[in-house]
Amino acid sequence: MLSAAQNERLTQTSKGTPMGELLRRYWHPVAGSIELNEENPTKEIRLLAEDLVLFRSTKGVVGLIEPSCAHRKANLSYGVPEPEGIRCAYHGWLFDETGACVDQPSEPAGSRFKEKVQLKAYPVEELGGVIWAYLGPSPAPVLPRWDILTWEGVEKFIVSMELPCNWLQCMDNSLDPVHFEWLHNYWGSYVMGQEKPAEEREEWKLRMQSENARGRHEVKVGFDRFEYGVIKRRLLENDTEDNEWWRIGHPVLFPNTLRVGQGRSFSFQIRVPMDDTHTHHFVYRVRVPNPGEVLPEQGPIRVDFENVYKPNGRIRADWVLGQDQSAWIIQGPITDRTDEHLGATDVGIILYRKLINEQLKIMEDGGDPINVHRTDKGPIFLQQEHSFYPGYTETGGPFRDMPVTAPDVEMELAEKISADFA
Repeated sequence: MLSAAQNERLTQTSKGTPMGELLRRYWHPVAGSIELNEENPTKEIRLLAEDLVLFRSTKGVVGLIEPSCAHRKANLSYGVPEPEGIRCAYHGWLFDETGACVDQPSEPAGSRFKEKVQLKAYPVEELGGVIWAYLGPSPAPVLPRWDILTWEGVEKFIVSMELPCNWLQCMDNSLDPVHFEWLHNYWGSYVMGQEKPAEEREEWKLRMQSENARGRHEVKVGFDRFEYGVIKRRLLENDTEDNEWWRIGHPVLFPNTLRVGQGRSFSFQIRVPMDDTHTHHFVYRVRVPNPGEVLPEQGPIRVDFENVYKPNGRIRADWVLGQDQSAWIIQGPITDRTDEHLGATDVGIILYRKLINEQLKIMEDGGDPINVHRTDKGPIFLQQEHSFYPGYTETGGPFRDMPVTAPDVEMELAEKISADFA
């Protein structure tokens, strides 16, 4: 259990709070590049408890600035894009991507008044069909070039959802492999079966549970710390430790990204904090073609906006990610961790909270927390079990020959780690 002060320290995201300042050390996805176009050149966003306007000029330059014009406070999301930036709808003041006012058409000729006007602005970059934003102190770190963002000859698309819950609830789930057996295999089969005719439900549920390899009972879970976060592993019933679920595993990138997939599917699930009680769930999906399959040339990467709720107001649970989101949302806007009782299989959650507190201390001491990049490392490959990487005929790709090793932490160590954390 955490104290109320510890829970607030881990969940508050506004500027000036410890976690809010830590999260500002990282780049966050705010939109698909395709979302800013001639028909829709602006987008209102909320990120880390700040309301902002994203825009693309007619020259293609993207800016992220505070939403209100410095003149009479009109919302700049209604502005008109021009080559130099975005022009306010009310009196025509023009702002560029740095927030500088570059034109005031009604001021006297020769006036230098505009030089005194500056809106708050944040750096943005485009990579992999995504617009990324950085809200932290200068100099901004390098935007890491994760492998799937850079792959060519694959199919890519984005799924975007707004969740009414704190971002850390999503991340706790990512460090909890044991939930798959119950949330997905047991409950997921039940709720999806409820959509079937009554006479078909039991047979359908049993078939779904038998076909879901990841839903088998887990013998143990293990976690390794690595330079970008944590690798999580699971040993399933009837498997040996040579199985890729245990031998290779997949990563959780600090502070808010899960890398997951199987077969020819790869994805990032990025839990972007909008504020303390809302999360933008930004999912970047990649499909590697089958042998001999030639994909059409990828155009602009599409963005699918998913409704979290069904028409009757209940949370959608008819897909695996919907079941995860259900678990996060039904905990309430912010989980009360002062009354939770963590068990042996929650060792990953305990480890991640320790990692967060370590990085908070590093930041408060003036250092760079884990996974902040100061140099361009080129494409960074991440391990993912039972998956076909481009150019490889066997699963595991560049990680296929990883030896079996003991994890840094296994579930039977939970009691000691919990005591250390408290």
